[in-house]
Amino acid sequence: IWFNNKGWHSIGAFLNVMNNAVLRANLPPGLERSKFGIKAFNHPLNLTKEQLSQVALMTTSVDVLVSICVIFAMSFVPASFVVFLIQERVNKAKHMQFISGVQPFLYWLANFVWDM
Repeated sequence: IWFNNKGWHSIGAFLNVMNNAVLRANLPPGLERSKFGIKAFNHPLNLTKEQLSQVALMTTSVDVLVSICVIFAMSFVPASFVVFLIQERVNKAKHMQFISGVQPFLYWLANFVWDM
């Protein structure tokens, strides 16, 4: 799920909602809960140019790191599966199995079960 995690002002709003819930939960019975509450005013400051450039640099750095990790994953994982195929072709294991009398269905079934 993609979301915008830059809502710095939402921390104060969440704390206000939570404190209102705690206050209204601890009121004695018989009182109208909607008349009690805490009001909060939030005036977030705008980021300076230095802070904006720092956030942009950090975001770009994280994006580059994630892309490098994805590139390594996409290159090494498939290559690890190919090693077994190459080893089987070099050793001629399939050919030796067929020469010794193994039926093709049993050979492929055993390979499938082993790979699972």
